[in-house]
Amino acid sequence: MTNALLEGPGRTLECIYPKFMVSLLQGEDLKRVNGTLQQQQFRERLTQEILAQTQLRAWVMAGVFSEHLMMRLTLVEKLAGMLDPGHLALTRIAARLTQLQQTDVSRGQTVPGLARQLASLSEGVSQRCIAKERALSQRGLTVQAGEQSEQVFTRWLTGAWDGWSLPGRCFIALEELRWGAFGDACRLANPDVALMLKDNLRAMATNYLAHSIHAAPTTRHSYHQWLSATATAGSGEYSDMLSWLGDWCEADKHPVCWSVTQRWQTVALGMPRLCSAKRLVDAMVEEIFPPHERRGESEDY
Repeated sequence: MTNALLEGPGRTLECIYPKFMVSLLQGEDLKRVNGTLQQQQFRERLTQEILAQTQLRAWVMAGVFSEHLMMRLTLVEKLAGMLDPGHLALTRIAARLTQLQQTDVSRGQTVPGLARQLASLSEGVSQRCIAKERALSQRGLTVQAGEQSEQVFTRWLTGAWDGWSLPGRCFIALEELRWGAFGDACRLANPDVALMLKDNLRAMATNYLAHSIHAAPTTRHSYHQWLSATATAGSGEYSDMLSWLGDWCEADKHPVCWSVTQRWQTVALGMPRLCSAKRLVDAMVEEIFPPHERRGESEDY
């Protein structure tokens, strides 16, 4: 098996693995959001590649990407034991497991072994989440956030994401930061620090995006020009990867991110028809790092 996605558009993306672990638990929600055959095929392909890369070949042969919850729970447990999901992924997984437990109880139709598996995995993930938060608080959150920002923007500057549209590259950068140390700092640090980090992020991302289109940060361009400004490697794989990374977007709640990532659909009504680099970045930062997203207040995306 060739890891075309992981060696192609995903080769420099660290957010793929934590997002993938969270996505495994979404089940029916994924069908609702990614309802097209193309999206389902992409998820199945990515699953096969990740399982092959992590040497879980028995799962590959068994065709694990089914809707069987117990199989997906076991796979999440195996992957979480092999990879560090990160704080955001752990909190998302813990929240989803709690929801599944509550749903299981409310239906009164407990599958033999499922309740026990949910309880065991939920306890383990919750403990890891607490330990991770404690470890993060003992290290310099803002220092780690700054280091990750430098790494992410260096990748952008050196052309690692040239396969995507200009705002697509910005979205990739913000997603990398959200799932990493920068996002940890925004959620766990005090509000003043989080505000400072996001202000710095807006300024840096605006400068990078404006530079990429050779214009001033406040110069407005048609959204067609922004979204069609795709560079060298832009194949279907890049579009599919971007769409999967942004599958949490909703047209009414996240119009700019939705328009940037879900290109197979029409542009959202809330997407500005004329927009500058500054306007695009301001909107995407607010959609990806909402003000209320702090301890225990995160939306499930």
